[in-house]
Amino acid sequence: MLIGKSIFLTIRVKIFFFNQWLKSIRYYLNLKFLFFDFLFSFIYFFLNPYRVSRKFLEKKFNKKIYDYGETPITQMEKLIKYFKIPSKGTFLELGAGRGKLSFWLCFFLKYRVIAIERIPIFVKIANFFIKIFKTKNMKFLCKDMLKYDLKDIDIIYLYGTTLSSDKIKILINKFKKLKPFVKIITISYTLDKYDNYFVCKKSFDISFPWGKTKAYLNIKRGM
Repeated sequence: MLIGKSIFLTIRVKIFFFNQWLKSIRYYLNLKFLFFDFLFSFIYFFLNPYRVSRKFLEKKFNKKIYDYGETPITQMEKLIKYFKIPSKGTFLELGAGRGKLSFWLCFFLKYRVIAIERIPIFVKIANFFIKIFKTKNMKFLCKDMLKYDLKDIDIIYLYGTTLSSDKIKILINKFKKLKPFVKIITISYTLDKYDNYFVCKKSFDISFPWGKTKAYLNIKRGM
């Protein structure tokens, strides 16, 4: 039964990624993104991000941890439109993974992007792409998101579905110091669940390889 379930989940994930790829073909009209994605896909054909993440976390915490996921570009595009996020300013992605989403935000929406990721090899590869594509409006930093000094940010995207309550509260204390107009997008939970300093303005259904959940737009209360 377990083997059958595993095979079913694998097939479901592959179908999900194939459907997302079909929906994202239109992005290849941007030649810069087309060449980027070709090289990006070529490199990660030989480097499984889930395995890389698992090995990094096993070494760091000395136990098996399966804690990796990426937000499909098509889903982010829907979020940006539904939440009416302005296509300007500084976009901070906390837990950027391989960074494909961050590059898309730069190439298509012209954000100044700061991507924070703790796995060194993802950061090295992303910075390689920043260099060869001369992406001046993007920084990809190897940092712990809990220790990163937040400042001059307009939009924050926090995937963080597996963060503990204690870690979320640490981030919230950092968010409180930001300017009042900063928009914070979270996945699966609202910030007011942990601190009534914030309020959820909108929610939106979003799909991931592992299933569906909700994305939330959070701002400081009273804004």
